[in-house]
Amino acid sequence: MKFHLFSLIITIQKKSLSEAELKQEQQYKKIMDEIRNRRTKYYSHL
Repeated sequence: MKFHLFSLIITIQKKSLSEAELKQEQQYKKIMDEIRNRRTKYYSHL
């Protein structure tokens, strides 16, 4: 029962992300997309 309650609390906390965390997440995704694009360009030249 304790484990179930603990996992419920974690899911509630994950759903309530602050704006700063959302911006950080978006920046991270943007950087990862840029890295993928660079890799694609690099490998297409080989």
